[in-house]
Amino acid sequence: MDILIKNGTIIDGTGSPSYESDILIKDDKILKIASNINVDTSVKVIDASNKIVTPGFIDIHNHADFNILDATKAESFVMQGMTTLLVGLCGTGVTPTSEVVEKYYSDFMSKALSIEPKLFENLQQFQEVLEREGISINLALLIPHGNVRACVLGLDMRPATEEELEKMKKIVEQNMEFGAFGLSTGLVYPPGSATPTEELIELSKIVSKYDGIYDSHMRNEGDGVIDIGMSELIRIAREANIRAHISHWQVISRYKYKKLTPEAINLVEKAHNEGLRITADVVPYDDGVTNLAYILLETWVFDNLKENLSNLETRERIKKEIFERIYSMFVANAPFYLHLIPKFLIKRIIYKALSKRVHILFTVKSHQFEGKSLYEVLTTLYPNKKIEDALLDFIRDEDGGVVIRHQLKNEEKSVIPLYKQPYVCPSSDASLVIRGNSHPRAFGAFPRVIQRWVREKNITNLEEAIRKMTSLPASILGITDRGVLKDGNKADLVIFDFNKIEEKGTIANGCQHPEGIEYVIINGEITVSEGKHLGVLKGRVLKHPKK
Repeated sequence: MDILIKNGTIIDGTGSPSYESDILIKDDKILKIASNINVDTSVKVIDASNKIVTPGFIDIHNHADFNILDATKAESFVMQGMTTLLVGLCGTGVTPTSEVVEKYYSDFMSKALSIEPKLFENLQQFQEVLEREGISINLALLIPHGNVRACVLGLDMRPATEEELEKMKKIVEQNMEFGAFGLSTGLVYPPGSATPTEELIELSKIVSKYDGIYDSHMRNEGDGVIDIGMSELIRIAREANIRAHISHWQVISRYKYKKLTPEAINLVEKAHNEGLRITADVVPYDDGVTNLAYILLETWVFDNLKENLSNLETRERIKKEIFERIYSMFVANAPFYLHLIPKFLIKRIIYKALSKRVHILFTVKSHQFEGKSLYEVLTTLYPNKKIEDALLDFIRDEDGGVVIRHQLKNEEKSVIPLYKQPYVCPSSDASLVIRGNSHPRAFGAFPRVIQRWVREKNITNLEEAIRKMTSLPASILGITDRGVLKDGNKADLVIFDFNKIEEKGTIANGCQHPEGIEYVIINGEITVSEGKHLGVLKGRVLKHPKK
């Protein structure tokens, strides 16, 4: 049925001032935008008086590919106004695959993410299944570098040979031909962490032929964000002649973010002046979310998680590795006076101090502790044990399925300054939630931008905030028929009440849909009506146009 949106305040996604108008939708396209459109009675009329009408929001950093087939309605994303997701981020995803990749996901990623992802041989196979099953939201796909590398090298942590590199290039080229939008890397995780920059440059040259993007969870986002993380990304952009995008751009050095944040911005400006094309996305929260086992344990532990966490000999090895990892993350770059404290004394206090700052979002078994501090959990469940031993017991007893929230950044000084740059989009960095609790970002990241950064803090106007959610990510990806409200474009739209839009999720209960979003239209079909998901599955798999 055709749709007529009447009397709305149009924010078209370009950053231009809002205006009052009607919008007529026919099939999956915007047929006409004009004042006082009159049509016959067979058209579905939506009265948008005193409401904002915008293009559908595009989330440029999302992990829904892992379980979209188990949650085809994608309610947590659609209900917050998202109509398109970019997936396959951080070098991990459901395709391409091999026996080695399947074992890796079974032994490691399924425990770290608490899901059992369905894997596919290549992008085309995944696309065909998505189209056959039906989904509510549009998906754009990246090629995960970790999958590509594991298909050829397994989990060998070494540089690729020339022959292996050629095999990887063929996999990348094949999947670009299938419509991928580029290549993603996760350079803090294996096997990305073992990949030389030169190898990434060679793979990126293949992507560049198709005008795709190089999208990176950089090798360092902390004290080395400038000299290691961003410098490598800029080098790849330069030498591969490719558009480069920084995933969840952040400066997480607790002691140096005041200094490093403006330096990071200046480095991108220099790259732009050189003619390089660098963009980024920012998650609109000052904390981070991860799996507890994922951030603490080496990959070998997951080969036999329960046995390795129970065996006295391997436990000692694991405890040493955990302490060295924690020390490098939180103490190595601390002010000099902290280095005067002997390591054995730091070891006595650091577990208690950090566990009080970490909060539990989800557990496989102990749901009563969701929202509580890790310290409270460990001292309650294992009252007679040292914190470091209780920690291993907790991970073992939950089969690795513990998702945590930890404070990483300062909103005013290291999040907002990055977001305000004209080339930066907001993103959720979220996964679809099938069971248990979640961080609020999975349900309300985009409403939060409007509520907190536009309405409450007034750090940007609504037109600019909408541009960053719509036409900017569309332009980064090379999507030309979405992201802007104009005649002939695809009919992805959101209608919301600016005065009522509000994120509702909390740390204790993150799985709450936002208020204020009344309609979401995807490919010309009303998918959310008066704040309720209708179960419509009219999303599409988007394909990058070949250069």
